[in-house]
Amino acid sequence: MDSNMTFRMDSQTKAKMTEICANLGMTTSTAFNIFANAFVRANGMPFPVKLDIPAPTTVTRSQMLADADNILSDFAQDYKRMAE
Repeated sequence: MDSNMTFRMDSQTKAKMTEICANLGMTTSTAFNIFANAFVRANGMPFPVKLDIPAPTTVTRSQMLADADNILSDFAQDYKRMAE
């Protein structure tokens, strides 16, 4: 037995989706059914859902000290230029 679903979507997104589906030779209903089947097969989102933020990296003590030395060196050069 088939079921109906109703939900709200931004009208511009719907129009673009309809256009893309038509170019692919399918309806939006078919696209949603493809997504639903992929969702069921994956037991969740069939693609990663995450923020596009790079993972934090580990900085070693020697890297921190080298960075601090570079910053202090840059400051020292700036102070020298100002004193001239």
